[in-house]
Amino acid sequence: MLKKLISCNLAFVVSLYSFSQKNADTIAILDAKVKIVVPKELTPMSDEMFAIKYGNKKKPILILSDKDAEVNLLADLTPQPATENDLAAYRDFRIEQIKKNRSDFEIKDKGLKTVNGKKVAYFKFLSQAIDQKVFNYYFFALVEGKVLLFTFNCIEKLQKDWEAKADTMLSTLKIR
Repeated sequence: MLKKLISCNLAFVVSLYSFSQKNADTIAILDAKVKIVVPKELTPMSDEMFAIKYGNKKKPILILSDKDAEVNLLADLTPQPATENDLAAYRDFRIEQIKKNRSDFEIKDKGLKTVNGKKVAYFKFLSQAIDQKVFNYYFFALVEGKVLLFTFNCIEKLQKDWEAKADTMLSTLKIR
């Protein structure tokens, strides 16, 4: 147990180091009510790439990707009204919705934490794409009484490096 705790702490410290100011950008959305620090290799996804990856879906308020479109971070404000006390139930509802639509759904972790004074619910899971598995990390927070959904994903072979970076991104989330 102690070995696992030390290993987790070391991974977090390494991911923080890789997030030094020169390697990261602060992204502001929703009139700067929300800020999150992301690695510089994530840049705005082109409209063409969005159409290829997501088809006719409505474009979210934030969509970043690496140069190969193998790592993605999306954010969108849902119309769902909620309170911080509703976040765990909302997370569980989203998990159940995915389970209904995906037989390949394999949940890895879920929880609720406080980040910079705000409650954030999250879950991590693996799913099958056409040709490979994908690591997914959803996290939810509130902005003016509505649920803000962040969706992070990367191909499974990049999970080891990017899961720690995604954890660090979540830890930088600031909502005013």
